[in-house]
Amino acid sequence: MTEVELTSEGPVAVVTLNRPAKRNAMSMAMQQDLLAALAAVAADGDLRALVLTGAGPDFCVGGDFAVVERMDADSGFRDVAAAQHRRVMGILFALDIPMIAAIEGAAFGFGAELAACCDVVLMGETARLGDPHVRFGLAPAPVTLLAWPLMTSRLAAGELLMTGRDVPAAEAAALGLASRTVPAGTALTEARLLAEAIAALPRGGVALAKRALRLRLADLDPLYLQGG
Repeated sequence: MTEVELTSEGPVAVVTLNRPAKRNAMSMAMQQDLLAALAAVAADGDLRALVLTGAGPDFCVGGDFAVVERMDADSGFRDVAAAQHRRVMGILFALDIPMIAAIEGAAFGFGAELAACCDVVLMGETARLGDPHVRFGLAPAPVTLLAWPLMTSRLAAGELLMTGRDVPAAEAAALGLASRTVPAGTALTEARLLAEAIAALPRGGVALAKRALRLRLADLDPLYLQGG
């Protein structure tokens, strides 16, 4: 069974992280499945919006600890993992259709990065967002380093990234790291409704808006070259 599911209803695609027994912790195999799903979305010219969500009670708690441990022990594997991570984030930034994150539970580390790649982030009221990498002696995730200071402020992002503190949905929304909160358990439903509304708008105008909003989020490579 694939660890990432892709479904579509008309012009709206839904990509679901599907490893609920591990709280959707991202393994290398799961990243490959995610790449395949995103490539399929990119190749489908009929799609007009994408919803990204997680199966079970959590969105994604971050990278699988087995991957992190192997990266610590094997520099060759670390390079392979970083290259694959770069491909995932690259295709997310390159998608020309709006992406909406539907978050319940935890969105930590890799999960927070996926949310930061999206154009709209809806969080259930009991959801939490954070990048805990510094607590493990690691640099913050490349995409949170790039995106969070632009989404909130350098000082607010600095506190979160240098402490590894996670924040509840209401605080994430107040900081600008989430678009808004919704009642717990309704994030996916609300995201689908929003995706359908956007998909009904003229495609050209939506694409122009997305392109303009993404101008300052284009260059990931320096963060990877610094070992982020």
